[in-house]
Amino acid sequence: MTDEAGQARDYRLDPINRDDDYNLMALINQTSHAFTLARTRELSQHGLSMMRAAVLLVLQARDNNATPTEISEWLLREPHTISALLDRMEKDGLVRRYRDMHKRNTVRVAMTEKGRVAYQASLARETFHRVMAVLSPEDREQLRSVMTKLWLRALQEVKREVAWASAAPSHVESSNE
Repeated sequence: MTDEAGQARDYRLDPINRDDDYNLMALINQTSHAFTLARTRELSQHGLSMMRAAVLLVLQARDNNATPTEISEWLLREPHTISALLDRMEKDGLVRRYRDMHKRNTVRVAMTEKGRVAYQASLARETFHRVMAVLSPEDREQLRSVMTKLWLRALQEVKREVAWASAAPSHVESSNE
């Protein structure tokens, strides 16, 4: 929000202690939550949740052929969480699981035709475009740089507790390459 002069307001969720690190992280969290609510509303028109759309995106990026472990690493989720999600998606006809022909002990996941239609519907991202329109190209690059630094540092903090944290950045496109 901005005031009458067009200046951005300074929102602080802990105005008593003035803990700047907490206030910045709370602002990031609140922003993420607002994005999530808006995106959830947008996707619900197509019978999707954000996680279901994310799984379909991973399958598309992996040439419609990924293991549950690869999906969990891409989405920064525990394998059992993805397994339960895949159970529901398979029941709803969005994906199918099958045995790898070359590695019989490996399970692979692919989108069904219904999943492909849902993936195409998920590409309508008007919510993101409307919100991000307030940023100039310079703002976007600065935000990307700052958020990448925070993301990589946060992954370092949790890499001993969660298996996916070490592999998380491996699939992200880097502009330094």
